[in-house]
Amino acid sequence: MKRIPLLHRKILWIPLGIAALLIVWDRILSSEKVRPYTETGAEYYFYNMKDKVLSTMKTETDSKTPEQKVLTFFGTSHMGEFSLTEFEKQSPGLIVYNLSGPSAPYSFHNFTFEKLLAKKIPLDYAILEYYPDSGTDFANRYPLRYSYDFPFFLRYWDIFSTNEWDSFLKARVFRTSVFPPRFKEAMSRIKNPWEVQQLIFVRDILINESDKFKGGIPNGLLANTPEDKLGVESERIFNESYKYFKSSKVQEYFLRNFLKTARENHVKVVLWTPLLYSTFSEKVRSAPFFQEWISLRDKLIQEYPETLVLDMEDYRNKMKCQKFIDPHHLSGGCYEEPTRFLVEFLEEKGNLPKKR
Repeated sequence: MKRIPLLHRKILWIPLGIAALLIVWDRILSSEKVRPYTETGAEYYFYNMKDKVLSTMKTETDSKTPEQKVLTFFGTSHMGEFSLTEFEKQSPGLIVYNLSGPSAPYSFHNFTFEKLLAKKIPLDYAILEYYPDSGTDFANRYPLRYSYDFPFFLRYWDIFSTNEWDSFLKARVFRTSVFPPRFKEAMSRIKNPWEVQQLIFVRDILINESDKFKGGIPNGLLANTPEDKLGVESERIFNESYKYFKSSKVQEYFLRNFLKTARENHVKVVLWTPLLYSTFSEKVRSAPFFQEWISLRDKLIQEYPETLVLDMEDYRNKMKCQKFIDPHHLSGGCYEEPTRFLVEFLEEKGNLPKKR
């Protein structure tokens, strides 16, 4: 049998052996058994659960009646608190799902929207979060590691930046770039096994809640964060996240593409902007970048006049419950009102049949 050229040289086996060893260690350190010792966040699970939500959507909507309408949220953690229970009270027959993700960008919403359409899942209303955080390159950090597939990236190969291609490919080849081996945390958890059990417990709750509420993670508790702490946090978050804010042309493309795809598939889109803590909201809305963001929204409405706008700031004076977990997030116990406002808005402007 003929020997493969070059491979018969023993010296070449050294780099090949090192490469093989690195791959083995990469897979071990990123395995499901090791990850509870090294993970520091739950973002992966929020993104990973979306395929399960899409499967549920397909199964349930295949047997829906023509009178039933389907609504899906495409947003960030601002949308995670919407509860199916409240929708059942406000609009019986409206089938609601949540495809939001932590800090999710518009490219991710395009990704899930296209997967939904490919599965031939009917959709009447897409509630798309319209907030500047989703329109930055930084917002794409989680789905680049946790979510996208090759067909999606190749379809938009000329839209994504070189850095995004690099992050995406690195995550597909080296799993430790997705699940970094944090040895300090691992040593702490080896010494304190209860920390691992606690992390697994929280992870399982998130997965079970997502299954139960079809992608949402509602929390009915009312937060009691003091006003002075919210004020200090407002200043800190603004200085850290918005002082040098820069929007992304890539995400602006996907925002437009979402509206274009919705138009082609007769899906009514609502651009929904969350309610923030009052002091924080004033700082954000008075910033130059936010004024540009509103101008962009005006242009989008001109291009896609069928698109609706629901800005929760316009409902602040109507909101009786305004308790906040932090400057960004309204307490889950307050979401009865935003749910009611959304249903009433769709009944008035989105042709949602009144069921009450």
